[in-house]
Amino acid sequence: MGQDLPIDDIIGRISKLASGLGISRNELKVYFLLLINGKMTAREISDRIGISYTKIYPVLSRLEGRGWIKRVGKKPAMFAANSLVDVWSTVKKNILESVEKIEKEVITPLSLLLSTQPSLYNIMLIPPDSVQMSFQQTLKEPSSIYYLAISFDELLTEEVIKLLEANAYKSDVKLILIKPREIPPVINFKITESMFGSGIITNRSIMLVVKSSENILYGLYSTHVYFIEIGKVYFNYLWERSGKQGNNA
Repeated sequence: MGQDLPIDDIIGRISKLASGLGISRNELKVYFLLLINGKMTAREISDRIGISYTKIYPVLSRLEGRGWIKRVGKKPAMFAANSLVDVWSTVKKNILESVEKIEKEVITPLSLLLSTQPSLYNIMLIPPDSVQMSFQQTLKEPSSIYYLAISFDELLTEEVIKLLEANAYKSDVKLILIKPREIPPVINFKITESMFGSGIITNRSIMLVVKSSENILYGLYSTHVYFIEIGKVYFNYLWERSGKQGNNA
């Protein structure tokens, strides 16, 4: 059980899928470490994977809440991984419940809306060579809000930062990143460990950016109020669960 296995290789294969489910890379590291090595204390886990002792407990708490690990013993408390079969069963159940919830709360109402209304809104696919320009153009639209979630570094150009800074003096600007970087103090931003894709939301439009397996960016732009409201709900969810590490956040 104590034999080292290529944990990073395993995690590398599944981390992209896991991040889409809200499961962080650190959670995967801790779970597989316990699965391979057996019971360990929080201090031992912290030392093995290089996460500070004060930050390891939130990760352990999330894993306990997911039902991936369990606490055994008291002084000192030790943690053990639940079986991979049980964990996978829980993950499948959660995915199914999420899909059913999306179908009930989003797909069905949206289908009814689109089938009973004439198309009065734009829905456009944006090719790779136009993604950067469209991203900046959306930030130039008049709006009282500019909500951005950016997981792809190449989208956060100096031009985008300048536009955000200018907008922040007259509008509500919020920015979510997956890793810290220098941001002008006037911009409210937070850090999250994972998110699905990148995007911008304004009063009038929403733009979603995703990356293909070949690392090519594609965009989807819409002025449909229903898509905008869905985007706001997801953004606010990310904002609330993100760490308060940004300026004025």
